[in-house]
Order: sequence, then structure tokens, then C-alpha cells
Amino acid sequence: MKTPKLLLTLFIAAAVLPVAAKEYRVALPEVAAVLRTAGPGDRIVVADGDYRDLELKWRGAGAEGAPVRIEAATPGGVRIGGMSTLRLAGRWIEIGGFDFRNGTAPSGAVVEFRCGKEVADDCRMTDCIIDNYNPVRRDMAYSYVLLYGRRNRVDHCTFAGKLNLGVTLIVMLNEERSQQNFHRIDHNHFAPRPVYGSNGAETIRVGTSQQALRSSNTLIEENLFERCDGEVEVVSIKSSDNIVRRNVFFESQGVLALRHGDRNLVEENLFVGNGIRNTGGIRIVNAGHRVVRNTLVGIAGGRFFSALAVMNAVPNSLPNRYCLVEDVEIADNLFVDCSNIEFGTGRDLERTLAPERVTFERNTIVNKALTDPFIAVDRTDGFTFRGNKVALGRKCTLAGFKNAVPMLPVLPSEAEMRTGRGAARYCPAAVLCSRSEKVYTVRAGDDLPAVVERAEAGSTVVLADAGGDYPVARAMVVRVPLTIRAAGGGARPVVRFNGTKGDNMVTIADGGELRIEGIAFSGELEDGKALAKAGISTAAEMIRPYDLFVDDCEFADFGEGGFFAVKGTQSTFAGRVEIRNSLFRNLSGDAIHYAAERDDKGRYNADDMLIENCSFYRILGLPVNICRGGSDESTAGPYVTVRNCNFEDCCNKERGSVMRLVGPQVLEIAGCNFSGSGRGGCSIRLDEATWEKVSITRCNFWNAGRILSMTGNAVKGPLSELEPAYVDAAAFDFTQCDGSPLAEAGIGTTK
Repeated sequence: MKTPKLLLTLFIAAAVLPVAAKEYRVALPEVAAVLRTAGPGDRIVVADGDYRDLELKWRGAGAEGAPVRIEAATPGGVRIGGMSTLRLAGRWIEIGGFDFRNGTAPSGAVVEFRCGKEVADDCRMTDCIIDNYNPVRRDMAYSYVLLYGRRNRVDHCTFAGKLNLGVTLIVMLNEERSQQNFHRIDHNHFAPRPVYGSNGAETIRVGTSQQALRSSNTLIEENLFERCDGEVEVVSIKSSDNIVRRNVFFESQGVLALRHGDRNLVEENLFVGNGIRNTGGIRIVNAGHRVVRNTLVGIAGGRFFSALAVMNAVPNSLPNRYCLVEDVEIADNLFVDCSNIEFGTGRDLERTLAPERVTFERNTIVNKALTDPFIAVDRTDGFTFRGNKVALGRKCTLAGFKNAVPMLPVLPSEAEMRTGRGAARYCPAAVLCSRSEKVYTVRAGDDLPAVVERAEAGSTVVLADAGGDYPVARAMVVRVPLTIRAAGGGARPVVRFNGTKGDNMVTIADGGELRIEGIAFSGELEDGKALAKAGISTAAEMIRPYDLFVDDCEFADFGEGGFFAVKGTQSTFAGRVEIRNSLFRNLSGDAIHYAAERDDKGRYNADDMLIENCSFYRILGLPVNICRGGSDESTAGPYVTVRNCNFEDCCNKERGSVMRLVGPQVLEIAGCNFSGSGRGGCSIRLDEATWEKVSITRCNFWNAGRILSMTGNAVKGPLSELEPAYVDAAAFDFTQCDGSPLAEAGIGTTK
């Protein structure tokens, strides 16, 4: 029997017509099962809701022009939290509209473009938010996104609230199938990330030093990096043949670093610093790069944080150090009111090779505060300068530079910078603008820890009884911004520990900020009770930075070597610590201890520290112990100032130190008096690098130990050896008597 021609024609036509795309409406846990049958062009719509503790593993296959789309029913309506993660693999899968909020990744990253041994190719993540996805401790490392495979795209997403160690987004090149990947990372908003205090807190990293010579071909464009301060490298390029263009770096304390790899293109990016400390631009290492048509305005960083830093290299360098900068083009860039353009950055006894065959042409430099267009840290005969324009504080006569009055750019507003970048629905967590003004009055004998724990953010706890006895059986745990102060008008109220199990007197926990004034902390042991661990300490596990302000307080009679008056515990981080007008006496342990990071990886516990007008008497431990170990250069802190302090009979042990200051990158010790202190070792023990800004000036050393310095360049001003004359040392008043030489010189504590 013959098949009729019409029937045969209809059969053939049906065979070639595309199958109608399907739409599935499911709950989030059902997506994986649907993907087993979903095909090109199908749409999986996930019902709105809160989903927690899900290990999402999505594998599927769409087609070019007809991806499988997995979407939230309402953008932002699918909220994923708890211990949830997503693994995506296959081809032509597109996900969009999901929010990962307030969770933690139990292993790996929050989102990975792989599932088991299978990677993702031609997949897309769009219009998603990952916000505040942190572990309980800041030293537990993981990323928000890991990109594997090839030709994947991450776009119009917002990444915010990252506080733990780890790069926000990494392009992985650990396998051949993830190299020459041609990923596209575009139109995203990388929201503020605070200073972390060590290496490993980049926002984007492409490759590693071991993959430096492999081509990644990743495109990073049209993103906003807003106040991304984690470490010196906001974007870290560690591979070859990448493009970074038309991004905005707004008030970010760090740089776009061409750290390893060759032939990278950096073009048409905007860097706005607004004069903020450590705001940076572009740092160049390795060969064959083009840095063209970028605009940099108000960049205030220096050295590795400079507006432009062209690095010196290590001879015969290993891949993970500093390879020679050569065959680099830097052209048509505009620098307005930028503090540092450096050539030969990082020159030291190891990095001795100056850049070679660098073309610096048609750039414009405008800054009336400068007298020269750049800083030559090393020789510049490897540079060719031509056609550059300058408007400086004085006429420039260097070859290749012409004095001119250039046109200045009109910068976009912050709102304009955000437009079209990130998930449009993203709104930062509400900032507490009007804090409580409530006052809690506490009498001697009241349950002080209970009052502190229920106090509202921004309120004040007042210890009303002058000289009153305030025993605490457990720590006062501060979880909100809070002031604790004496009522005034008499002797300091005394807080002492009388618990049966050792604890701090005050513990700053996540979310806490503390201002404490006019309180005396007594560590004297009560019969049958345990000793306090510390006067003021951070909690053992914290993720959020905090601030601490101590004024007019006393810490006395801590009788064990491991118990400290004020301390930052390991893996906690303070944005600012100020200790003023306070007395530390009769302490067996350290008085001020911010030295808990001991792994020599460049980590530290507080960014800005000010110790001013304080007196230290009979301290067996170290009165001041601050440490940033190792020689890593990924951070700019800590910044430490010790001013007008008095040290009497402190730390006279063999090899002891009155001040042990390891690694502060900016340090000022001024107007301090060391009397009968440090005799068995040092008054000041430094471990500073040549690039660190260290200054000791106007200090007095009477029957005291020496200054131990690695560089021998720390003393910048006059020192003296005069016997102090105190107002009333027996009553612990170590103010210099009026008319005494030290008082006249402004040395020591003052009223």
C-alpha cells in the first residue's frame, strides 16, 4: 500500500517542527527532578517562599537560543537561606530572580557552576542577589560564586554583605575545560565590603599564579564596585588575555591589579576616590598589557594603592612573586587630583628589576598639589614618555610632558553609577539612623549584665553610684551600639567579677559597638570565685567589625598572665579602637592586647588604634602588644598612634617589651615617658618593614630599655633621658608636675 503524498508531506513537516516549549510550576526542591525531562526552551517557574537548608543540584540541557530557564515566580520572591547552596551544570541553563540571604555555605561556595565532576557551559545567572551569606567566624573562607566551564555569564546580580575570608567571585582555571573560557561578568553591583585585615578578601579573581600564562579570555565589563575595601586587590587578574572595561570603582580602598599573566586589556574604566584613604587605581605586573582611556579622580592611595603603580620585579622570579613589567602600553588615561602615580613600586632588596619597554603617552595629569607628574621609585629609562599633558603646581619641564589646561570630566552621580547594574530590586539593609536615647540607671547590687543585654541600640547604661560596688557573675554581652558610663561626680564605680566560672567582664559580640566611660575594672579575686578572663574582650566567634572607645577608665589587679585588660580575640576585627585618659596598674598579663593573629599571614585585629594620655604602672606583661605578622602587602593597616602615655615600672623581664609593635604599617609614638621600664629588654620593640611609615619622636627614657628597630630609621624626632616628677605616684597620678622639664616638653600624661 502506497502512502498518500499529502500524508507523507504532513508527517515530514511534523518531524521538523519544534516541540512547543513547556512551562513547569514547582517548589524549589522539585527543580532537579523537572530538569531530568525539561528540554530546550522550557521554563521552570519556582513558587515564591522561604526555602532553607537545601543542597540544590541542577543539571540540565537547553540549546543555543533556547535555554532552559529556571526563574522565581516573582523576582526576589524566592528567598534561599539557612545552609543552602546551589550547584549548576550542563549546557544552556539560565537562572534568574533568586535571592540568597542571611545564610551560610556549609562547604564550597554559595553558587558553583559545576555539579560533581560535571561543569557548566553556556549557562547564565542573572538578576540574583547574594547578601549576608556568612559563617559565624570571619576566618572561615568561602566564595559567593565559583565559575567553571566555558562561556558562562553572570549579569545584573548584586553581591553584598560579605564579611568572611574568601574572594567574592572567582573564575576557576584549574582544568583545561575551564580555560579559554570566554566568561562574561557584566552589569553587576558589588556592594560595600569592609576592610578584612589580611590577604584573601578580593572581590573578583581570575585564575591563580600557577595559571598566569594560561589564557582565560574573561570579560569583566559594566560592573559597579562600590566601596569594596576588603584588601588591596579589588579585582585580581592572575591569568592572560582578559578584558576589564567600562567598570566603575567607587570609593574602593584597593586597585584593579594585573597581578599575574600577560596581554590583559584595561580600558575605559572609571575610578572615583573622593580623596578617601587607600582608594586606588591600577597596578601593573607582567608583560604585554594595554591600559587605555581610563579616568581616575580623587584617588588618594599610595604605593600598592596608587592611582597607577607600575611594579618592580624579582630577578628570575617564581610565578607567584613579581615578574618583569615589559612591553606595556599606558595611553590616553586621565588622572585628576590623584596623589600617587608610581613607577618602580615595591623596589627593595628583592624587587630590583625596573620596568622595560613601557610606553606612557597621551595621558593627562591634573593636580595642583603636585610638583611632578609621577614618583620614580626606581630608574625610568625603560619608559618612553610622549604627548602627555599636565596641569600641576609648577611648570613641568620633563621630556614627553606638556603643560596645558585640560578639560575635566563630569562625573556621574551615585544613583547614575548604580543604574543598570545589579538586581534592580536590591535595597541595602536599613541603616539605624535614629538610635534610641533611652537611659538605663543601674544601682550598686543590680544585675548589670541583664540590663546591658536588654538595652536598646544607641542607648546609655549609667552606673549611678559613685564608688559603688558592681559585681558581675557573668559577662556584660554587648550586641548593639551602646554606651556604658559612670554618672560622674565622685570616685569611679567598680565593676568586679564574682562568677564561679571564668568569663570576661565585658564581651563585645556580633553587632556590638561600645563606648565606656568612667568605670573601674577590678580583677581582684574573691574567695571561692573564679578569676575574670579579661576586662573588655571580643567574643570568641564574630563576623562583623566593631568599634571600641574607652575613656577615663581604670583596670587594676588582674593577677594571671593570660588575663588581659583590653583584648581583641583571634579572628575578630575592629574598625577603630580608642583608649584615652585611662589607668592600667598591677596587671600580670598584657594591658592592651591586639596580637591574637599568630600565623604570619598579614592578619591583624584592629585597623585604627589610638592610645592617648594613658598611664601604665606595674605591668608584668606587655602594656601595649599589637601584631600584624608576616610580610604580606595586601592591606594598608594597622594604623597605630600611641601619644602622651606614661609607663612606670613596666615589663622589666629579660627579653620583655613595654611596647611590642609588630607590623603596623603606619605608626606614631609621640610624647611618651618610659621610666624604670623595659630594663630587661626593650622599651619599644619594633618589627617594621622599609615601606612602613614609622615615627618615634619626643619620647623620654629614664632608667629604661632601648628601642629595637629592624630598619634603624624609626626615630624621627628628639629623645630625652630626664627623671620624671609625678604629681602623686602613690595615688597613681602620673601626671607630670607643672614646670617640670617633661611637662614643659609635653611628654607623658597630662590633665
